[in-house]
Amino acid sequence: MSLKPIGALVNVLNFSHPHVKSLFNEGLWGFPDNTVNRKRWNLLEIGCTIFFYGNYNNNKGVYLKGILKEKFESHEPVKYWIQNPTGYPLQIRVDILGKLEEVTPVLKGELTDFGVKVFRALDRWSLLIFGDIPGATYSFEMFKRIEENYEARNKKPPYKTELDHETVKELIHQIGLLQEKISIKEMELDGYKIDVVWKRLQRADPYIVFEVHIHGNLEEALTKLKHARDMWNAKPILVTTKDQTSVAYNVASGAFHEIIDELKIITLEEISALYEKKKEFRSFESKLGLH
Repeated sequence: MSLKPIGALVNVLNFSHPHVKSLFNEGLWGFPDNTVNRKRWNLLEIGCTIFFYGNYNNNKGVYLKGILKEKFESHEPVKYWIQNPTGYPLQIRVDILGKLEEVTPVLKGELTDFGVKVFRALDRWSLLIFGDIPGATYSFEMFKRIEENYEARNKKPPYKTELDHETVKELIHQIGLLQEKISIKEMELDGYKIDVVWKRLQRADPYIVFEVHIHGNLEEALTKLKHARDMWNAKPILVTTKDQTSVAYNVASGAFHEIIDELKIITLEEISALYEKKKEFRSFESKLGLH
């Protein structure tokens, strides 16, 4: 067993295909026994995350997420696989999370943008492995990006009634993912930890940085933003409460006047509203297949 994390992506081609009933009804799927499939199937580990890609309502993308609970080889006929009941002996059983009709997918074009070579029609039932191990198709970092984007548009809002510091950080992080940015929480810079940064490219410097200030030292938050602007030339954004916005502008206009023309101050409520609108827009865009 590998000590390094892995993930997988399976192509079902079309979620309306009769064979897919085995996935919906029993969490069962199988692959043809060939050299490539067997090597990749052998790499699957119990508990790993598996995404299922296919066409649904004329949109191709990642629609279903599952957790692998069993892996076995079987040559017994499977009633659902009417085209070839015994033709897929490399089998898995997964716990499916969520419902197909309620999912906002990661679309085909987005996978291409992430660097995944999109499945061809002839690749039905093919398997891709993501991990930093011999035999993997892609890196685990690429899988994390797919998973983060899938979760950003499908999980329940990451906050309760109260918008506390950690919740607002998570909202900003999720907004970045919904905008297809590389979003990182608590990125270090010369001894500081910046709450959230967004990058356009993995190896590039951040182009926007966020500090969330609800309680505590306002000058410390502004110091982090100024340092990030100086080191990365990143746009500084302070997220704070409504009653502290004028105070923040006054403080920034004095000791931090170098960044006052670039500094944006946004309220907690505005971040919350932006998250909801971004999520709604992404869902609508995906339904229309506009990516």
